[in-house]
Amino acid sequence: MSDFSLIQLLLLTMVILTLLNGIVFFKKLIKLQQETNELLSKILSKNENIEKSNAMSTEDLENLKHEYLKNIK
Repeated sequence: MSDFSLIQLLLLTMVILTLLNGIVFFKKLIKLQQETNELLSKILSKNENIEKSNAMSTEDLENLKHEYLKNIK
């Protein structure tokens, strides 16, 4: 019986560690998304007077995001 309870304890430990890893990952993901939203808000506030036809393209926004992420590292 002791072998079986040891296996149960190891499996429980693995499950708990996996859940903690997921929580940490999502916290980092949420923080990164908030920083992205702040940057996009700053860009939008700088360009309030731009017409929709002159709005920044999706590619430009992605490039800005990638540059910012490179600077963080």
